[in-house]
Amino acid sequence: MKKHCMNQFYPVLIKKNGTILHNVFATSHKDLIGKYIKPEDDMNKTYFRATYTPTSDNRFDDLENYQLIINETYIPEWFTDKLRISTIKKLNLIIASMIVRGRKEILLHEGAILIGNAWVGEVKNSKIFVMYDNSTIVNVSEGSVIKLMTDDSTINNISDNSKIEEICGYAQIKEMHDNAKINQMSQQAKIGKMYGYSRIEMLKGDANISEMYQTSKADRLKHMSKVDEMHGHSIIEEMRDWSIVEKMFDQSKVNHMNEDSKVIEMYGNSIIEHMEGNAVVEKLYENSLVRKIESMARILEQQLNKKS
Repeated sequence: MKKHCMNQFYPVLIKKNGTILHNVFATSHKDLIGKYIKPEDDMNKTYFRATYTPTSDNRFDDLENYQLIINETYIPEWFTDKLRISTIKKLNLIIASMIVRGRKEILLHEGAILIGNAWVGEVKNSKIFVMYDNSTIVNVSEGSVIKLMTDDSTINNISDNSKIEEICGYAQIKEMHDNAKINQMSQQAKIGKMYGYSRIEMLKGDANISEMYQTSKADRLKHMSKVDEMHGHSIIEEMRDWSIVEKMFDQSKVNHMNEDSKVIEMYGNSIIEHMEGNAVVEKLYENSLVRKIESMARILEQQLNKKS
């Protein structure tokens, strides 16, 4: 079982009268306080901050293994055992209401946990906390956020400022569109396509990126790395072991790469610093600079400021 990665799941405010204040789009207690708490609540200490979260290594749909963490120095006297029991029942109902199984055409302005081969046609203005069990989303749009993908989950298309924060296991994304962004992926990582404002930080394992366009950037990558394409304002820092980059265009830059290194093409303001092992660079152009290539080095074609 993969560890869950969201320290802030699920922030709540618990009131003296038993009400639980929460919002799937809140990222902190500060959000909830700003939205729901009045000055007299603060003055009279009628609430406290807490987080309801799975215990380590447990799934987000495993309600038997959640814990209530009280985020205060002191537990209020009015929070009795009876109130604790009723609070946990209410919290379980809140989390259970987010769980999606089976087929659903659309998620709209809501938070969800996808399990059991769930299939969702469209996610709009929503937050997916986690995707498990081969769950699939066809289209993610309009500022939606996917917090975690795992267990062979798939997203076919992401657009309109939507983003993914973490992917692990064999999860895969087939396309992303404008203002695309991914932070972190993991073993067997793979991405096909991404467009405007593209950016990926990390990847890992069987890393692979095919395409990505304007204002591209990818930091890290790792072991069986490979990148095909990437265009305007391209940058890659690091890559690893079975490294290959094919193409990359203007303001290109790759710092570091490793062992079975190879780069074919790269254009304006090109820089590669370091590379290693079976190094090959073919082409480069304009303000090219390659410092250090190792072992079976070879560079064919460079232009201007040749300094390899």
